[in-house]
Amino acid sequence: MEGFKCFLIYEMCILTLICSGIAQRSPYKEDIYNRRSNKKKKNDKPNIIVIITDDQDELLGSMHVMPKTLKWMRDQGVQFNNSFVSTPMCCPSRSSFLTGMYTHNHHVYTNNDNCSSPYWQANHESRSFATYLSNAGYRTGYFGKYLNEYNGTYIPAGWREWLGLVKNSRFYNYTVNFNGQKMKHEDNYYQDYFTDLIANDSVTFLKRSKQYFPKRPVLMVLSTPAPHGPEDAAPQYQHLFFNNTFHRTPSWNVAPNYDKQYLLKVTGKMEPIEQRFTDVLQQKRLQTLQSVDDLVDKVCSELWMLGELDNTYILYTSDHGYHLGQYGVIKGKALPYDFDTRVPLYMRGPGILPRSKISNMVLNIDIAATILDIAGLEIPDHFDGKSIMRLIKAYRDPQNVDSKGFVKTRKPWGDTVLLERGKITGKRYKDMMREQKRTFLENPETRLLYATPKQKRIYKECAKPENQPPCKVDQKYQCIQDPKRKLPRLMKCRPGDETKDLMQNDNGPPCHCKKRRKRRRIARLQRKYLQTQMKTSNLRSSIKRKKRSYINSVDENSVPPVSPIDRRCRVLQNNTVSCDQILYQNADAWKNHKDQLDDMIQEYRKMLEDLRKYRRHLKKEKPRETFLSQFEKSDEFLDTVGLPGTSPACKCDTNQTNFNARKEAIKEARKERRKRKKKNKNKKRKRDCNQNDLKCTIHNNDQWKTPPLWNSSYWNLQSGEKLRRRDHPACKRDNMDCSIMDNSHWKTQPYWTNGPFCFCSNSNNNTYWCLRTINSTHDLLYCEFINNFISYYDLTEDPFQLKNAIHDVNYGVLQQLHEQLNEIRKCDGYKQCSKASQSTKEPKNTRLLRNDYDYSYLDNT
Repeated sequence: MEGFKCFLIYEMCILTLICSGIAQRSPYKEDIYNRRSNKKKKNDKPNIIVIITDDQDELLGSMHVMPKTLKWMRDQGVQFNNSFVSTPMCCPSRSSFLTGMYTHNHHVYTNNDNCSSPYWQANHESRSFATYLSNAGYRTGYFGKYLNEYNGTYIPAGWREWLGLVKNSRFYNYTVNFNGQKMKHEDNYYQDYFTDLIANDSVTFLKRSKQYFPKRPVLMVLSTPAPHGPEDAAPQYQHLFFNNTFHRTPSWNVAPNYDKQYLLKVTGKMEPIEQRFTDVLQQKRLQTLQSVDDLVDKVCSELWMLGELDNTYILYTSDHGYHLGQYGVIKGKALPYDFDTRVPLYMRGPGILPRSKISNMVLNIDIAATILDIAGLEIPDHFDGKSIMRLIKAYRDPQNVDSKGFVKTRKPWGDTVLLERGKITGKRYKDMMREQKRTFLENPETRLLYATPKQKRIYKECAKPENQPPCKVDQKYQCIQDPKRKLPRLMKCRPGDETKDLMQNDNGPPCHCKKRRKRRRIARLQRKYLQTQMKTSNLRSSIKRKKRSYINSVDENSVPPVSPIDRRCRVLQNNTVSCDQILYQNADAWKNHKDQLDDMIQEYRKMLEDLRKYRRHLKKEKPRETFLSQFEKSDEFLDTVGLPGTSPACKCDTNQTNFNARKEAIKEARKERRKRKKKNKNKKRKRDCNQNDLKCTIHNNDQWKTPPLWNSSYWNLQSGEKLRRRDHPACKRDNMDCSIMDNSHWKTQPYWTNGPFCFCSNSNNNTYWCLRTINSTHDLLYCEFINNFISYYDLTEDPFQLKNAIHDVNYGVLQQLHEQLNEIRKCDGYKQCSKASQSTKEPKNTRLLRNDYDYSYLDNT
């Protein structure tokens, strides 16, 4: 009996060891990644896999529904809390991802302009990170969407295995270039669903690479179409996430926004049908991401089975964010706010601590430099980004990490990035330069904002009393205001200038004489002709049209003098008012300045009333003599020339009264016909809709007069007629990019069945350049738009960017931000862009240095 018990104990021990071994083989155990032995040598280069989605947001809750991705990437890797893209549009962002360059350096500004163009192929495509890794011995493979205008006629340089989607994202009925051959797919889920096709082909390439080339590392890019439109989810996920409201953030349906750019000013609140559409679109987007979640799980599990998981760096990110109803815009991207520019970024691999979080700013242009750094290659000088491996290595030491997750590195890590969208056309650039020059010359305060260092030095010297004209004994320089120029000139004092006054004469105002120009030949011929025809020699040599002068025509004693006012407030370029901070803090200063403004308004009103009286008086007392008074008014002359408004042989119509009467009768008849037509129309409407116990009316095409219009022929096109949604006549609107949404938009469940409506997702002046700064003390967004609109958001107090706080910012800080933005917009290469991305400290005195120097001289000029 005791032997039998020992036998049972022995069997139970064996079963326990077997079960523990099976548990250890589970790829979901957190500690198995470090226990599994790596058969490769230590000096072998690691594999690199990048998974990039299309239009996936970070702030609308898309990552919350991807548990497999979070388990593989977040729980076993690092999460970058502040990851952004430089341009929130598909093709510009993907071009920056491939080349590691800002948009202003690779010149792909939109999804159409220069996207996969011959210029792009010749100058930038051959210098992507794939070319460098392919030359270093990596087996490279690209699977999925490439660029929006890729036509599928070639394989880009640097890629060994190629599965590139032709044109934009699709899930069914698409064409791909598979290793040089175009292949068309249809609508069979098991064979054609694009996300699954990317997963299967990438895993096959990985298996074959490790089977036939075990010593060569692998680089793969998996670019999925989800959650981009048309948002076709796999059949097994089409029932999920009904009534999901993650997208309803505090900025959802906050409209109109009169303190923001043009697009958000004219966008009103969403209608109920539009609110319902955002809910359905959110549901479909989350459904498509379930297939991406399966893709991540499949790739990571295959790496674990091959024994390559511990020797592989995996990055997960998106090309840009998305918005669904934020600020009333129904859907889209391309806005400079966080919901469009912030993207998820996770990274796992050797040496990365599990469940780490880094708060330093990371941009999509940093990914290319990071890939080269992982492969042990030198980063080229033309790359604008930097390797984030510096942050990961410094994160290992807890002393380098503060309480908010910001990592301190040896070389300072930039805390400011550039957000840019669109470009300036040649005509628009000339108009902007002309407007900027006019603003620069007219406003003394903005002269300092836009002045060059040399001009600032001249202003500084001209403000000093010892440099005022005329020259005195032992004076070195004098500041002269030339009447021909609006800018002052700093000139040396020469011997003999002490007795000369170059600015004024003895009698008062400055003197400036012009040489009389020679008259043109045509002027001489005209004068000769008039002298011969009119037989007079008293004709004036020239008739000049002088400007109306209020001072010369009105007695100075009749107008009350206007006392000068201290300019303590100014109007910015976006038509907002900014005053000195003391007016907002000191009640006495505020009251004194307000009383002074009230007095000025009363004086100017009195002056305006007097001017109106003068004008009415002059209209009544207009002289009857015309320009003919300077000539002899003989009968022969009048017969020859004729009176003003008539011809010499003109005979007036004596039946003018009868003609006017007939004209009035025709007008009255037209009015009667319109009344009868309207009356008959109302009768027909009531007769056709007459129902017992119901009040019915007809809704026809003439009901609405403003877009979107109702027209049955617009909504329901003829059979066989094709029309782009953006060209739909029912949704045309000036200066806006508008489209139509109808029941035929989606081909898979859940369908849209609530009818058509129009929505505008963009405007033609939504071009901007922004600074996004995040560090342990600041979190701000500063933007300058192409129409001279300026915005500023402090996200420490306003995390959802609801209020444009441009009028709360000190004028000196705005000048500092403007200069830094201009510097980073021109940066080219890592050295320049890294220097420009360092935020400067706030100056001690931010009131344009007016406390240091007296600039009253500029105001007087």
